[in-house]
Amino acid sequence: MDPQPDRRRTSLDRYALRRVLAAVCVGLALAGFIAAYVETGFHFEAEGGDGWNYLAAGERLNAGHALYALQPGDRHVVIVPPYWTVPLLAPPPVAVIWRPLALFGERSMLAWGVANMLATIATVLYLCWRNGLFGIAATAFLSAPLGLLALSGNVNGFVLAALVAAWSLRSNPIVVGGVLAFAIAMKLTPVLFMLWLIGHGRRSAALATAAGLAVALAISLLGAGFTAHLDWLQSVPGSRPSPQSLTSLTGLSSSVIFVLSAVAVAAVTRLGDERITFTLAGILTALASPAFYFQALGLLLVAVAPWRDDLFAGRRLRGGRPTTPQAT
Repeated sequence: MDPQPDRRRTSLDRYALRRVLAAVCVGLALAGFIAAYVETGFHFEAEGGDGWNYLAAGERLNAGHALYALQPGDRHVVIVPPYWTVPLLAPPPVAVIWRPLALFGERSMLAWGVANMLATIATVLYLCWRNGLFGIAATAFLSAPLGLLALSGNVNGFVLAALVAAWSLRSNPIVVGGVLAFAIAMKLTPVLFMLWLIGHGRRSAALATAAGLAVALAISLLGAGFTAHLDWLQSVPGSRPSPQSLTSLTGLSSSVIFVLSAVAVAAVTRLGDERITFTLAGILTALASPAFYFQALGLLLVAVAPWRDDLFAGRRLRGGRPTTPQAT
């Protein structure tokens, strides 16, 4: 008896099962996104939201006021000691980006929020399509924080898109350098991806990233001034880490957490598989920040970017068999 039909039937059964699992994950993902919408809604212009705080920062710079302190006439910003003692936790480049946006007043918060939401959703859909069951399952698992990230107006939505682009476009050093420089300037912890570039011989991309950071720093100094950068550095030790952060959970300082993260990423480069290095850098980028909130878990989706499953791509049954899963 020819065993070929039985093998073919088994392959088709497995393919159908994976499609069913994907459909279940899509349902779970939609439920998570709906729950996030019910919780937050489309309130990009809400007082105290991320867009509000970014707008206030841009307005302070445009008025010639201190970036990391409030004075009469400044837009009200909620400060919650000891978790944050300044009106902006982010480094100055975020505020510099908002200087031109602030000229449009409160309408800019809506434009920023919608753009951030679209960037987040587009990144999620791209990973679900390109990475198949891996991307869909990860989206289902992270759907609640991803939904909050999309609706929060936080710059992390753009950072998520930039980091996924760094992997997908890794053959183009200039693009990788540009998007990684942006991500590092916005969040700092993505500097761990420099170890991915250096450890796996992507020196042109590492140099492009360094050049991009130099340009970002120059623009930030011109837009915010040297004093604002000093004020930000002085504000970091005065803010208590978030209760959910690794710093609070482990009792280790944020600098120790970062050093341990860097050592871990550098160590896995010895395995020779850059997918593993990128994945670990993505996980630790999301978790290592001392200012850590539930929505930041959405950044963990970056870790799935290197792992591809051929659920859609192939995207035909070849000779009656489904294409096999693969990682690229």
